[in-house]
Amino acid sequence: MNNPYKKWMVVLSVLFHCTGFGEASCIGLDSLMQRAKSSCVVAHLTGECIDPDENDEFDEFLNLRNISRTLSEDIGVFVGYIGISEKWADETPINNGELDVGDVVLFKKMKKETDFLDPSPQPTHLDPIVYKRKEGHKSLIDFVNIECEIYITENGSLSEQGVHREEILRERFHVKNISNVKFKDAFHSYCFTEGEFCEVNRNNIYQDEEKLPECEKLESLPSKDEFFHKFVKKSKPVIFKSILRDWPAFTKWSNAYLRETFGQKHIQFQMSPNGDYEGVEPLSLWENAIRDELVNTDNLPFPDLVLVRPAPVNGTFSIFLDIIEGLSKGTLTNFSAYFQYSSIPEYLPELEKDLREDLLFPGLLINRQELNIWLSDGHTRGKLHFDDYENFLCQISGKKEVIMFDPNNNHQLYEGHLQEATLNLNWTTKSFHRRHVNNVTNAVMSPVNMVKPDFSRFPLFGETYPLNCTLEEGDVLYMPSFWWHEVQSFPNVTARRNLAVNF
Repeated sequence: MNNPYKKWMVVLSVLFHCTGFGEASCIGLDSLMQRAKSSCVVAHLTGECIDPDENDEFDEFLNLRNISRTLSEDIGVFVGYIGISEKWADETPINNGELDVGDVVLFKKMKKETDFLDPSPQPTHLDPIVYKRKEGHKSLIDFVNIECEIYITENGSLSEQGVHREEILRERFHVKNISNVKFKDAFHSYCFTEGEFCEVNRNNIYQDEEKLPECEKLESLPSKDEFFHKFVKKSKPVIFKSILRDWPAFTKWSNAYLRETFGQKHIQFQMSPNGDYEGVEPLSLWENAIRDELVNTDNLPFPDLVLVRPAPVNGTFSIFLDIIEGLSKGTLTNFSAYFQYSSIPEYLPELEKDLREDLLFPGLLINRQELNIWLSDGHTRGKLHFDDYENFLCQISGKKEVIMFDPNNNHQLYEGHLQEATLNLNWTTKSFHRRHVNNVTNAVMSPVNMVKPDFSRFPLFGETYPLNCTLEEGDVLYMPSFWWHEVQSFPNVTARRNLAVNF
């Protein structure tokens, strides 16, 4: 069967000629457990494991088997037979008293472990979802589609929803389709020679931004329909130029206004010794830190690295403004301050009326999850990470250089859990200390230092295709979910600060 959609289909496939069993045998429960780690499993309960196909009169299941045999790619669901008298490794019987010969049971793909420091024990048996003929679903195919999240029809072709999904995937925006500039071409080290990476000399990195492709820029907002089809549907970033200049916030939110309105408001802000926020560094630098009881760091992909959280500082809004103004004037040095990722509705609700959120395609995207303010001295770098939601980044004061990477090759960004650590600030001495290694991991940050990349350890990062989405004052960047990005802020020349909000 030549199916033009099968590259993107989540299809049914059976590997009956491996691991010791073939088409004419049942699946052992140990093998089923292994299969469930990577795929959904659908099985027909039988009392006879010799030539079960020959004795099967359930046409729907046989059709499912035939579909799975026709489509050769193993990228979704495993189909076979289970003997009803089988037991799991812990002696739990597959038949819990409620199953009968002839029932079809389904085992969902097991969820990946997310707590790498204190992983859950491996299950000793799985609970089946039972398909009763003509109860609750139109057909067995309908049942499998829903429970396994796939999109096929009775004849094995792609369903209407699947066609739509495949179309979206096919039309997704890829930076490499508009640029041949890889990261290694624009961010160099002198020891990159003859196509080989070596350990970076930290003093020999330079960046050639002119080589990077840039985000598409529009001088006016498109229609809702055009925005959806050209950008949202394609997961394509775009910058809307200068549209914030008519918003009250653009002229109203001076430091003087913020101090007068919120000066006595108690907030928590963050401080960093070098302007990096959520950077990664060796765990060995934290040998004298307080450590939570660690359980299983060997399961982490980079157990020798930690994600460094900035030092939290509690104070009034006026104290924070004093600090960023002191940094701007040079009366304070050697650190930076950031009121970042802070909820406007929670901390500064009076500011909401100054934003024209209604202009940003209301009703098109999922309901607003966040409305945050980002205020700093303008010398901060938010390190390489992704957000799992759509984003409008609105630049009110200063500039942000946003270097982005599409989420189509996450392995090149070395996606994985990183253990967290938190800095501590001694305000009297203005000194930072590596104080606390946490028993917590974070999965949205890259371990790669984009400014000083270690290509010897992360060679695939050099193969990524960066996109430059630099925001000037008044601009709005639409940032699709899951796009990786690193953000370097620069201050407004006059106000000597950087201010933005995101929806």
